[in-house]
Amino acid sequence: MRFGVVPSSVRRDVVAWFGPAGQEWLDDLPRTVWSLARQWSLRLDGPPYGGGSHSYVVPVRRADGERAVLKVACRDGENRAEPTALRCYDGDGAVRLYEYDPETGAMLMELALPGNRLKSTRFFGHKTPESAWRRVGIACGLYRRLWRPAAIPEGYPELPSATEMLDGWRADYTDADAETRRRLGAARLREALDRCDALDDGPELGIGNRDTHLSNIVSAEREPWLVIDPKPYLAERAFDGGYFLFEQQLNGPHSGTALLRAVAEELGADAERVKAWALLRFADHLADTPEDRHRDHAAERMRLLEEA
Repeated sequence: MRFGVVPSSVRRDVVAWFGPAGQEWLDDLPRTVWSLARQWSLRLDGPPYGGGSHSYVVPVRRADGERAVLKVACRDGENRAEPTALRCYDGDGAVRLYEYDPETGAMLMELALPGNRLKSTRFFGHKTPESAWRRVGIACGLYRRLWRPAAIPEGYPELPSATEMLDGWRADYTDADAETRRRLGAARLREALDRCDALDDGPELGIGNRDTHLSNIVSAEREPWLVIDPKPYLAERAFDGGYFLFEQQLNGPHSGTALLRAVAEELGADAERVKAWALLRFADHLADTPEDRHRDHAAERMRLLEEA
């Protein structure tokens, strides 16, 4: 089995984000893939998929000829529990997990075909507002199905907690440095701290997702649409909605009150809590955006949500 060349985006990002540990992961990757291929009786079925950041993803064939996907990630706190979520979902609205290797974190997963991303799928009248609302409805319907009580299977990683995220933001904004204060402003810093406190006592917790965007939903034959690449957290339902609302408010054609109501209703989540999570995500984005022109755009989109 020949090893496919690591996409340049993966090689670049892994080294930039993980430093020497990332380079070590890259150096070990051919041996890791070869070992997994032997362990799971796989053969490569094409070149690695491009466009990723810190995962090597390649199409394979199983011993019986079935097509599948092998994914080896450079693990961090955000992606470590992906196999846990996929095992808990058991194919209900997400790609199936066939195999998991605890030592490397590698996964053998269902190949979704044709695999077109929801974000780029052209529905009838694809440039109309109705088409954009259809995408929102499909996405929120899937994430509503995927939220469920977190029963961690034996041998799988525990989920990170959304409350830990709140603790991190609270620490950052309480002792914000000068640049963060400039980028966010005093009023938004105070409001972010208030939201952290308000969201600390969430309702029932389950498997939420922090990477809820339209490119992580692809077309399939088993179901019309399946979620790929989940980033699971132990969180309330509104957590999913906040992250999805942030992405759509920042980049989508719809915004404000109409978008907030649509997301909250489709997810079955409290609208004010969805809004609070989205505004915290906006604050985090502004604090991490150095370019003034990008930050100005985000600040304006945040203002429209603040007024919703």
